[in-house]
Amino acid sequence: MQSLKRLERVAKKLVPQGWRKHLRASKYELLMERRAPIDLIVHVGAHWGEDAAFYELCGAKTILWIEADPDTYQKLTKALAGRSKTTRHVTENTLVSATGGETLTFNRFNGDGASSSIYNSTDVYRKRFPHSHETGEVIQLTTHSLPDILARHDVDVRGAARSMLAVDVQGHELSVLKGLGDDLKQFHQCKCEVSRVPMYEGGALFEDIDAYMRSMGFRLASHRYVQVPRHGDVLYIRA
Repeated sequence: MQSLKRLERVAKKLVPQGWRKHLRASKYELLMERRAPIDLIVHVGAHWGEDAAFYELCGAKTILWIEADPDTYQKLTKALAGRSKTTRHVTENTLVSATGGETLTFNRFNGDGASSSIYNSTDVYRKRFPHSHETGEVIQLTTHSLPDILARHDVDVRGAARSMLAVDVQGHELSVLKGLGDDLKQFHQCKCEVSRVPMYEGGALFEDIDAYMRSMGFRLASHRYVQVPRHGDVLYIRA
């Protein structure tokens, strides 16, 4: 099995860059390209802003990047400093939750910190990513709701021609979505990391997120339900 996986990785590297996204489990990028231009993007769980170039390609005029970890946030701001001046990059260092004003523990993971979460990893996570784990360093973070953050930065979702919310917060996605209330319906589409298996202790599963998104008038557009990855990104479109 490991040999097959290595062969698959080698094969993907031989494919031209522009075609590699066709081989990924998540097809949200293909759908985003077809729906471009997307002029406003709010990305919760920004990490180092690795999606910046793709978002700019999709026509983003304004991108609000929100990152919880203070150390990761410093790297994010440096990474965005040299980006295209045709896109307005706005940053916020805070932990988003359904209701602001909470103090939550935040578990740092090794590597580049992309897996850091308010939750601990499960056995499923550790088996899938054997080299990724909690460092034992836990910090306390005060939360803010997404509507408060949007207001603080004068980000007008309602006024955007086409807007997208991206949520990648390691099992904490449902709390972020619920914190918007009916304001979630102002977004035209939502890219969300989901897990069909428990990756984080207490983290939301795909079935929970999907039920909520459907209740708010969104439909799953990037995948057939039988093709939703065990852990990956999906794209919802406002029905």
